[in-house]
Amino acid sequence: MRVFVLGLDGATLDLICPWAEQGKLPNFAKLIRRGVWGRLASVPNMRSAAAWTSFMTGKNPGKHGLFEFYEHTPDYETRFLRGGDRDGVTLWRLLSEAGKKVVVMNVPMTYPAEEVNGLVITGLDAPGPESRQFSYPPGLIRDIEKMFGRYILEPGLTGLIANGNIDGAVGKLNEEIDQKVRICLHLMREYDWDFFMVVFRSLDAVQHCFWKYMDSSHPQYDASLAAKNGHVIMDFYKKIDDVVGTILNTISGNDVFLMMSDHGFGSKHPANNQLNQWLSSKGLLRYIEQDADSLLSRIYCLVERKTSRSMKEKLVRCLPMLRDRIHSKLCFGGMDWSSTKAYSDGLFPNVWINVKARQRQGVVGPGKEYKALVEYLKENLLELRDLISNEKIVANVFERSEIYWGDKIQKAPDILVRWREDIPIHGIMIKTIREEISGPPLPGEDYRVISGDHRFYGIFFAYGDNIKEGIQLEGPSIMDLTPTILHLMSLPIPKDMDGKVLEQMFEEGISREPIFEEETSLPSRPSRSSYSSDEEECIRERLRGLGYLE
Repeated sequence: MRVFVLGLDGATLDLICPWAEQGKLPNFAKLIRRGVWGRLASVPNMRSAAAWTSFMTGKNPGKHGLFEFYEHTPDYETRFLRGGDRDGVTLWRLLSEAGKKVVVMNVPMTYPAEEVNGLVITGLDAPGPESRQFSYPPGLIRDIEKMFGRYILEPGLTGLIANGNIDGAVGKLNEEIDQKVRICLHLMREYDWDFFMVVFRSLDAVQHCFWKYMDSSHPQYDASLAAKNGHVIMDFYKKIDDVVGTILNTISGNDVFLMMSDHGFGSKHPANNQLNQWLSSKGLLRYIEQDADSLLSRIYCLVERKTSRSMKEKLVRCLPMLRDRIHSKLCFGGMDWSSTKAYSDGLFPNVWINVKARQRQGVVGPGKEYKALVEYLKENLLELRDLISNEKIVANVFERSEIYWGDKIQKAPDILVRWREDIPIHGIMIKTIREEISGPPLPGEDYRVISGDHRFYGIFFAYGDNIKEGIQLEGPSIMDLTPTILHLMSLPIPKDMDGKVLEQMFEEGISREPIFEEETSLPSRPSRSSYSSDEEECIRERLRGLGYLE
């Protein structure tokens, strides 16, 4: 039995189901009628690096160790991560060792390319097609580029949109999808394979950049701009629907087709970026230059409130780096670590405790003092209210030990905040002097470009021989897919995987008893390759453009 996996980064049933029902996505509708489908739980923090790694290893981030595209050092600096930093054997390594032929294309967190029984083209964490170990065999990418032109790893939507070239961004994304489809079909037809996986990141990119044009509840929604650009996200779901149809028509009748996403999608809001300011208002985070920051905040908020959209865009064009520098200054500049007990990274709903001996300038004692601070934060975070509606905006607050397990759990933030997804969130109500103008500034947030963000539930579809028809699954997790694929291909499942086999998707009466093995003999950590300084800067700029870095 061959298995084909189509990964759609950021795809959400919140859009697919109504559009399929309206007849706009006929191939998705076919899979709903004739296959198994359902919401797929992501990893707790909903971050792509963690989610794709949990998919390929069947393990939670507490075991494989990748919680983000980067990790914080004890010196409060950032170290970028790649696939080679994970602990855990990938699905394609297990399949290769069992003699199966694999093709893996554009999956995030796969750099450097592993030596497999088949082909690998790495994904988002690679510096670029010219980088070392971008593909396996190494010459594969050169052969691909001779036939299909320079490989488009990321189309660069954010940069084009930030410069006002929305039409150019749409055109570049179409070009990237078309190229990946041609390459995918070429590899499917020209190479023998038992397992094939390709990831299209286009839905993630377009939803990050165009959500505010489609969603009338978004704080940055503009009816006139929506009239021009409100259809763009739907257009790309239609384009991906065509891709689904093309792949279904290319695979054989005995193949099993699986489709999944690493997380869902929805509106982006500024609350993530205001956690440091909230911590400061509670006296848990202090700045050395508070007076200067307060003045800068007042000026910034006044400009944000009083300046027209056209003038803001003119300022951005004339001084493209100024806003980023102001954001960084407001969020991180002048932070007094010797007087700071808790802090956030300024982009995501995480809180770190500044613990003695763990961080270089830690001030919170481990044990009783640490636990008391965690309880205080959990209690108060649950009471956060919206800047405009005054409604509570936090659905849950987790300690890391409540959502992760394994020997890498110490790499996780101490606290994760789960925002409500059933109401619009305009920002955190913070009782500080900054609120007198227009509320806290938004470090790291650029609504000119990034207006959509990740949600907890992605998608899962299964279709093919011995797969049930028209059944909606309840409760599948992204960690379940690798055990399920191993089971589909009649291979044993390592017992240290956290996922389970989705046995409820198979036809009744078919004997599919999973086989487990104590452990694999393969090394837990793949071969590692360090980024050069130039490659690290390339990764930094790409992640910043995608909204993953300040």
